Amino acid sequence: MSKEKSLIKINSELTQSQTKEIISKIGAFEGVISPKIVDGVLSYDLSEWASDYDVLVEILNHLEEKGFDAEPLFVGAEKVSTEEENFEFDNEHEHEHEHESCHCHDCSDNERSHFHSHSHDCSCENLDDKKERKYKFLELSAAIIIMILGVIFSKFEKTSKMADYVLIVAFAIAGYNAVLSGITSVFKKKPFNQNTLMTIASVAAIILGETLEAVGIMILFQVGELFEHSAVASADKVINDLKSFKNEKVSVIKEGGIEERVSPDKVAVGDIIVVRDGERCALDGVIVSGSASFDTKIITGEVAYKDLTVGDSVLGGYLSANGSVKIEVSKTYGESAVNVVAKTIEESAKNKSKAEKFLDKFAKWYTPLVVVLALVVAFIFPIFSETYKLGLSVWGKRAVMVLCVSCPCSIIVSVPLAYFIGVATSAKVGVIVKNTLSLEQLSAVETVAFDKTGTLTEGELKVAKILSVKKYQGKVLSLVNACEKYSNHPIALAIRKKAGDSNLEITDYHSVAGKGVTCALNGDNLVVGNARFLMENGIKVSENEDSGIKVYLAVNGEYAGAVILSDVPRKNARGMIRELKDLGVYQTVMLTGDDKMEATVIKDYLGVDKVRANLLPDEKVSRLEKIISKSVGTVAFVGDGVNDAPVLKRADVGITMGNGLDVSIDSADVVLTNCDLQKIPYVIKLAKRTKNIARQNVFGSLAIKIAIIALSMLGVTTSLWFAIASDVGLLVLAILNSLRNGKKSI
Repeated sequence: MSKEKSLIKINSELTQSQTKEIISKIGAFEGVISPKIVDGVLSYDLSEWASDYDVLVEILNHLEEKGFDAEPLFVGAEKVSTEEENFEFDNEHEHEHEHESCHCHDCSDNERSHFHSHSHDCSCENLDDKKERKYKFLELSAAIIIMILGVIFSKFEKTSKMADYVLIVAFAIAGYNAVLSGITSVFKKKPFNQNTLMTIASVAAIILGETLEAVGIMILFQVGELFEHSAVASADKVINDLKSFKNEKVSVIKEGGIEERVSPDKVAVGDIIVVRDGERCALDGVIVSGSASFDTKIITGEVAYKDLTVGDSVLGGYLSANGSVKIEVSKTYGESAVNVVAKTIEESAKNKSKAEKFLDKFAKWYTPLVVVLALVVAFIFPIFSETYKLGLSVWGKRAVMVLCVSCPCSIIVSVPLAYFIGVATSAKVGVIVKNTLSLEQLSAVETVAFDKTGTLTEGELKVAKILSVKKYQGKVLSLVNACEKYSNHPIALAIRKKAGDSNLEITDYHSVAGKGVTCALNGDNLVVGNARFLMENGIKVSENEDSGIKVYLAVNGEYAGAVILSDVPRKNARGMIRELKDLGVYQTVMLTGDDKMEATVIKDYLGVDKVRANLLPDEKVSRLEKIISKSVGTVAFVGDGVNDAPVLKRADVGITMGNGLDVSIDSADVVLTNCDLQKIPYVIKLAKRTKNIARQNVFGSLAIKIAIIALSMLGVTTSLWFAIASDVGLLVLAILNSLRNGKKSI
């Protein structure tokens, strides 16, 4: 989590474009969160793993380079020179701080969300900081001890008069933040939040002579808050774990072969870095020297090792298990895979699911309704009693119980928490869900459409079959390979990969682009190419029903055989289609630009329901729009993230085959970092579980609250302690239920 806001005063006048440029540049600095410029003051948060001093100096240097006069600001201290390597200052706590879980229901859609940063009045400290959480725990401990002392005083005649004063002290320690926030929100014309509810309930309890219960209200409320923030901190551990993998220093090879340790954000594309045994690669790149086995779990989510050597790609976050390699950097540090994954998860919480948006609307009417209900119970119901005064003492206490039980913490906290944990859990297995809305939409998938090449298939031509006449049996592949030895066409490369480098010497080599090759070998005239090319050379070709790309061979004017190449299905594609159907997916569709016959073969083999072939990119979009118009549920599209960008954007949920390299593809909502199609059914199951947990939390909490409110109003239960404990208990149960979503197994 972040430290307190850092402030820099920019004394130079800034234009709007300069302001945007500064914010954009500084926002890309490592460790800087949410930079803003207001009235010439630059404010930003720092991740806990970032160095205050290093970042401050880096920003000041950048501003100086751009010609801006700037100086650091420290609350409660004079300006401190950044020339000193270590500096200390008394930085008072500002109550405008990054807060992971806002307790108010009156923020706008852009403000009020769990797991977000904004400046707001709140009832507690930034409890994600262990030190502050410890102080909060000590405060509550002190309040409990003083409360127990007050109870003891009330049992003896000599000290009974002091008991209420002692309890008031306990109340002040436990509830000063909530009361202050409740009162402040009234003056800000935003009175309806749980702090207001607890303030009204506790003050009313004191007026009714239930001082001990008032202390209990605040203590248990703050216990619930503490538990809530501990749960949020636990969820945020996923992001912190990712951040912990970021390297502080990188070994770069400078001119003359000198090796220098520098900050990874100082490394440029094209630089050569060294990653040794046991070190984690900081940036994406390609190995130019050496080989090693890499632990890729942090990116792919799989407990697997990759043996990589010269020419292979390495991603930021990979850990060298053995061996030392030199890597040519292909992306800047900010664009490296591990940074993108961490940033994507953090940003995911900013896009709310429909359930979270519903809670925003729900809070706007729920809290005022509860206050009105409590007022009716307290002041209207006593009219029907024997005496109004007697009725007021009875119904007033019941109204306090209504307020205590109605606190919506369990609902407001648990739903965003469930979705956030769902996003984090998917990341653990190599599936990056870019926002919680996409996770919710995945729970209602009705149709899944697929690209073919590179998605359902390997995206690489391979020799699938060899045909030959009896005379040339066993020779066709080697003869075709000999004719293709000088070509770099993908077909020739696929044949060469199957047959190996040819040592047969050919002569009279002649290539016709798009058709084929003629040459001579040991006195024999060879013709290799498509059917039309052979017919142009007067050779009759034996056609066959096999799908795929056919490369025909003729020797001395006679047909000798053919090599058939095709793009083979991914090994887990068939099982993935079956799993989708088991999950209730209504239909699966293949949308491809490839030939219909070949596409139909893949469709039938995999068990896909429908195929639409020979489609141009814009035709894919049109076809998908027709599918969406006829679907009741969500339509997902799975593509390779390159030529399928328009379709990925148009789908309700776009899923891209990231291959661990392009996890930042903007057009997709979900990225499979290791191209594992089996993760598609997994993330759909995870989405369904998340939605079920959120529903359980909302409807379960509401049902229990309504039942307890009814029992309180009927007088079946009259204990404020029961009301308080039930509310805190609901909060704890809802949070524990949300934390179930952290299990990777489904």
